[in-house]
Amino acid sequence: MTITMPRGDLRPVRFTVCGEDGGATDIQFDEIYFTVKASYNDARYKFQKRLSRGDIERLEDGSYQFAIRPEDTDGLMMSKYVFDIELVLGDEIKQTTVGELILTSEVTHAADEV
Repeated sequence: MTITMPRGDLRPVRFTVCGEDGGATDIQFDEIYFTVKASYNDARYKFQKRLSRGDIERLEDGSYQFAIRPEDTDGLMMSKYVFDIELVLGDEIKQTTVGELILTSEVTHAADEV
């Protein structure tokens, strides 16, 4: 999965956790993390979204949604970053998705939006 977006913009992200039948699972996870780092080896993340903080919400159709907000990327360099989405259920941690977040330059800057 690749997310490409201008740095400092708002980008909604939606994903579905599928069960064995290929449809959305009805499992209620204890925690979900969306974590962005400059590289897989970095000890620190650039930003993170969590179910427990209300950053990630479960929708009626069983999918999940969160938003990458301008303040998440405003201070980052235009570059390629890595992310993963981890699901936690009890003592089990399941990495479901690994991808790239590509931040591009923007044409309309905040100063132009007056």
